[in-house]
Amino acid sequence: MSPKIAIIGAGTAGISCARTLLEYGFEVTIFEARERIGGRIHASNVFGKPVDLGPNWMHGDTLQNSALMYFKDASVALHDIGSSGTIFSPSGTQYPPEKVNYIEEFMWEYVEEAIQYSKAHAATIDPDLSLYTYVEKVVTDRYPDNAEIREQILMATRIFGFYIGEDVTNQSLKFAYLEEPSPGENLFVASGFASILQSMAGKVLDKVDLQLNTPVAGVHTFDSGVNITLTAGQSIPFDAVVVAAPLGALKKRTIAFRPELPSRLVSAIDSLGYGRLEKVYIRFPRQFWNLDYFEFFSPEYAPDSNPEKWPMSVISLAHLPEPYSQPVLLWYLYGDMSQKVVNMQSDREKIAFFKPYFSRISGYELGRDDPEAILCTSWSKDSYAGYGSYSCFTTGLKEGDKDIEELRRGLPERNVWFAGEHCSDVLELATVGGAYGSGTHAAKLVVEQFACKN
Repeated sequence: MSPKIAIIGAGTAGISCARTLLEYGFEVTIFEARERIGGRIHASNVFGKPVDLGPNWMHGDTLQNSALMYFKDASVALHDIGSSGTIFSPSGTQYPPEKVNYIEEFMWEYVEEAIQYSKAHAATIDPDLSLYTYVEKVVTDRYPDNAEIREQILMATRIFGFYIGEDVTNQSLKFAYLEEPSPGENLFVASGFASILQSMAGKVLDKVDLQLNTPVAGVHTFDSGVNITLTAGQSIPFDAVVVAAPLGALKKRTIAFRPELPSRLVSAIDSLGYGRLEKVYIRFPRQFWNLDYFEFFSPEYAPDSNPEKWPMSVISLAHLPEPYSQPVLLWYLYGDMSQKVVNMQSDREKIAFFKPYFSRISGYELGRDDPEAILCTSWSKDSYAGYGSYSCFTTGLKEGDKDIEELRRGLPERNVWFAGEHCSDVLELATVGGAYGSGTHAAKLVVEQFACKN
């Protein structure tokens, strides 16, 4: 009789895991707490055209992207955001184009230098040092007499927070190399992730026992197998389980393990960071701008709403290829800034928060271009998402690489394995490709385990 495997979570990792297990003849049940599959892949049609609330990007177009085949199979429309953009200075004026190119080139140069330094010296770097601290020291040494350049490079470096989901002042220098961007181009998925999800799930969901609206409360392991306890009270026996729940859910202990997880695994779960990236889509009556992106450095012109001078990073959806183009600006928020916006009570309050920024964009006319609608994600309030977005590596982390290895190894002695973007290969951490690859990896460990038993 085929072994019965439970998978907790019908996101990318869970679906990938199920696909591989089915290929080897396992009997698979997927428990999904939501009323839908996809996890953090989800879209909204509130504007009349879909916008992704979860991932927006294909990270890397090489074979190291584990989900690359599904991007191709789904015939997705990809868009290169390009170099047509501008940066607003702290006073609210635009830097000239040559300065914009100079600043952005320097930002990536110094971030890459920090990553390479991390890769070469991780064993000896103080866990409390941040990526920002490293860049600050380097530019101070190189430009001791040029405060303007130092300030511009440091402001640009904070933009990297939109990639990792947290402020770079909290980004571990010791493990910055684990955040190294995937090789190849990073392209915006103009057509959205819905078709990619369906391509991944094709020929999988009709062959598994998919239990939607079925949160799991506990995993009880014993000598002859695993019992999955649902929040509704039922207890169901299986031969093994793959926990494809988000890292944040594991950190919040939303699933109780009996016996308790080993202390080293608990330490890995608790030590890894979990980012707070949120997105805000603002729809306007018309496209009044002509650039692909906008960045706002340390704004001093919104002291009441943004006394912390949080930077802003904005992408135009008006420049996407048809039929996906729409007069919408997409704002990325991270860390404490994202929490402030998520906790606002009304759309009016949220629009007022962003007005000091979009009103500075060339072409804006007061009254004519007042926003029609606003849509904010709230992953940091979503218990099934683990109250956050995706894994990251924060200051204070001492064994980040080994923590990932511990999660990838799982508990073969208890027939328990883990999958998700937090269990992926180094170059795919915190990506859809990484989540997919981790599901395949976990499934292969299950296959090896039961091959040894037969």
